[in-house]
Amino acid sequence: MKRCFLVLGVLLMWLFGGTGARAEEPEPDWLELLLEAAVTGDREAGLAAAEGWNADESRPRLDYDQLFLLAKLITWEAGSAWLTEELRLGVGEVVLNRVASPEFPDTLEEVIYQEGQYEGTDTYDFRCALLPSRPCAEAALRLLLGERRLEPQVVFAGHAVQGRVHSIFRDLHYGSIYFCESRYPELYAPPEPARISEQIEALLLRQK
Repeated sequence: MKRCFLVLGVLLMWLFGGTGARAEEPEPDWLELLLEAAVTGDREAGLAAAEGWNADESRPRLDYDQLFLLAKLITWEAGSAWLTEELRLGVGEVVLNRVASPEFPDTLEEVIYQEGQYEGTDTYDFRCALLPSRPCAEAALRLLLGERRLEPQVVFAGHAVQGRVHSIFRDLHYGSIYFCESRYPELYAPPEPARISEQIEALLLRQK
């Protein structure tokens, strides 16, 4: 009887262990690893985490250097602990709106370091000494993953009104921060679809 149980045990071990049918290890939490790398400035770990995340092509692609730079800018502009998530996301979204805008440079680096736009980004403190805070890194990551709350034409955020006011953030220490739209909203209007009659007319002309 004991021999039967022994044989049965060996068979079970062979079926569930010896054939390589082992439980797969869970995938690392790449986003958490990216955030940890950003707040510590560990570029090597950040690049590895981004590579792991990007291995799944169904996900939006992430670039560690872009995350780190955007998180630094949000920390520089809205890093005080009492400021809200809404403001942090807004500041970062304005930067990304500028990257996508025909009125501003085409890369995140050029937008952030554009002369006369973000005060202090040309200093040692910003370029070399600053590390992002965790809340600001989280805001940057959410934006790079596609979260949006503003309109594409909102390309200004500051204490002065620079165009049509989209929204206002008020703080007892900083005062009012205005999120404003471009003075050229036509640059951001989606192209109007051709009317049905125009489409039919164009089709008939091609058939003649």
